[in-house]
Amino acid sequence: MAGRWFILVAWVALTFAVSAALPSTGPGGGGEIGSLLPRDSPAVATLQRSLAQFAVPVLSETSVVVHDPAGLSLLTRADVALWALAHVQAADDGAVPSGPGHIVAAVPIPVATAQTAVTYLYLSGGTGQLDGVGLAQQYAAHFHNQASVQTFVAGVSPAQVRQSHYLTDYLGYFETATLVLITVVVAAAFRSVVAPLAVLAVAGLGYLVAVRLLGLLAAALGFAMPEQIQPLLAALLIGVVTDYCVLFFFGFRDQLQQGRQAHGAARRSAASDGPIVAVAGMTVAAGTAALLAANFPLFRAFGPAMSLTILVGLAVSLTLVPSLMAILGHRLFLSWDPASWSARPAAGTARQAGRLIRIVADRRGAAVATSIGVGILVLAALPLGALRLDLSFTSGLPADDAVSKGAAVLDAAGIRGITAPTEVLLEGRGIAAQRPALTRLQTTIDAQPGVAAVLGAAQNPLPEDYGIVVSRDGNAARFVVVLDSDPLGARAIADLQQLQGRLQALADGSGVVGATVSVTGETAIAAELAEITRENLWITLLAALAVELVILVIYLRALVAPLALLLCSALGVAATLGLTVLVFQEWFGDSGLTFYAPFATAVLLLALGSDYNVFTVGSIWDEARRHPLSRAIVRAMPATSRAVSTAGMILASTFAMVAIIPIGTFRQVAFTMTAGLLIDTFLIRPVLTPAVLTLLGSAAGWPSRRIRTVRLGRDDLRKEVRGDEQDRDRQDVRTRAADERRPEEARQ
Repeated sequence: MAGRWFILVAWVALTFAVSAALPSTGPGGGGEIGSLLPRDSPAVATLQRSLAQFAVPVLSETSVVVHDPAGLSLLTRADVALWALAHVQAADDGAVPSGPGHIVAAVPIPVATAQTAVTYLYLSGGTGQLDGVGLAQQYAAHFHNQASVQTFVAGVSPAQVRQSHYLTDYLGYFETATLVLITVVVAAAFRSVVAPLAVLAVAGLGYLVAVRLLGLLAAALGFAMPEQIQPLLAALLIGVVTDYCVLFFFGFRDQLQQGRQAHGAARRSAASDGPIVAVAGMTVAAGTAALLAANFPLFRAFGPAMSLTILVGLAVSLTLVPSLMAILGHRLFLSWDPASWSARPAAGTARQAGRLIRIVADRRGAAVATSIGVGILVLAALPLGALRLDLSFTSGLPADDAVSKGAAVLDAAGIRGITAPTEVLLEGRGIAAQRPALTRLQTTIDAQPGVAAVLGAAQNPLPEDYGIVVSRDGNAARFVVVLDSDPLGARAIADLQQLQGRLQALADGSGVVGATVSVTGETAIAAELAEITRENLWITLLAALAVELVILVIYLRALVAPLALLLCSALGVAATLGLTVLVFQEWFGDSGLTFYAPFATAVLLLALGSDYNVFTVGSIWDEARRHPLSRAIVRAMPATSRAVSTAGMILASTFAMVAIIPIGTFRQVAFTMTAGLLIDTFLIRPVLTPAVLTLLGSAAGWPSRRIRTVRLGRDDLRKEVRGDEQDRDRQDVRTRAADERRPEEARQ
């Protein structure tokens, strides 16, 4: 309290200092999705062998689509081939300068459609994604003077660039809308015009410091910060800081209502709520740090980013918020209605809350509430079994985006997967001599489910044509498999996994002798990423549960209650993910959930659930020092329900604003976080948690004996709740009397 002005000036100075001296996180860039895989990836190893044996690579992350709804004319088809040949010839003649930023090859792909032609572009080494897309657009502009001909730039790289543009364009809107929402919600919660401004100041300073420190940490530890995580971090910090401000402000207002002066009220609020906020913040930071247990670099990068964000938010909340309370005093709750700042919630709301508390504090009512609550959560979690993971960069783009339109044209032609084909590699001595068997195998692969076309030996019958479909030494052959769906989507991944399991048998049945079969390509890489995500999800969730369990055991000095609480939180997370699967896969028709969305949101929801456990169960445990458990629940729940409900609503609303960014992944993240926080706020915390504790009774505190139980009848519970309401009424009378005695200028 003594250093309140110094703390305020120090945070402002720190913000200016780090903003001027440290780098921002900035866009993380996309890069090839193969770079996300570990070094021992089978798909990447196959790709490396293919590149060493063949003159022309199959993989191209950028394609130019030429389309005419009325059918491409012979002139246009000839122009497609000649324009590609001109670029190849220029590279062969040495007319293409060395260094990045140039097209070194263009290969038209034979497709069985009269309306569409596709050309793969190969760029010089070191060419960035943005420059590569610009080169592709210049290449496509050659066809713009032909009537009715449409051109599109498609592929993985253009889709990543478009996602990056949407993030850059809409991040500011998201941040502004979030701050406006926080202002409205906090103003409504406290009926104050000053409280939301204080929250904005705290959240803004914390966010600027966190963003800069995160850039420093990424540079120091040598990991790339994915740009997709930036909105998540913004929502997390703004939401958590606002939550902690709200909890402090509720306690501060209660202290002021008891007639204390500003400094004394701020000191008491900081002393009583500060340790709870500190434990809650450390719980969230430790829970998100559990992402470090993943054996996948991308997910390990999420852990430090989220933990640092929480720690900065915790630091600014524990220091700047009490200082502002001491500086502002009663002015913090300056209202447009001077008589309303000390008002309690409406009597009807209080009576409804009282009835709910009486139900969950009675063993029979608790049994019914637990059965209904668990039944609802289990039912909501059932669709989780149908979860599919999706790695598509295109499917999440708006339908009117140019890259999406190009993908739609290919989808209508039945060759959606041509932008990222799969390569089937056969290796064996003298495999080139088995051309009839290779042709039969190509026909067999073409008949498999999900396959739109196969390019290989049948299109290149000349044995001397080495370096294209057979290697120069004749010991390797390959097929280019075009799938009929989004090559990075869940359906294509499932089709390829099915094909991959059959390939060796198909090769043997076609008469291919002495060959080993392997698969590479973007879809194969995506399949490996999906499998790694599933494995890491379980590893990280178990690590997060273990960390949260240790913190709760130490905080509550019990083992049974933390286990039960974490089980409720885990069930809530499962229910939330089940609802997300139901909404997006079944109702909206998405092929799957973006691979990192359920991963990051599940860990966050577990950590934030433990955060609210600290607030709610901590107050019950405090009352249990003096009262039996049922009476402790009745006395503690009304005091915490307002603050926790308001905080949960604010945090849920903050994450809901992520949906402003028009990318499918962020809609999934926004829905998952919002639904999970609402389930936690209005079902698990006020109903399931106290009901489970009531059923556990004295066993909840095991192995300690601090929890006592006395069977209270319904009349006793009703009297206890009514007595608590009467105490609050008497407190309001004393507060109004103190307001009348307080000098006019102090009240203002």
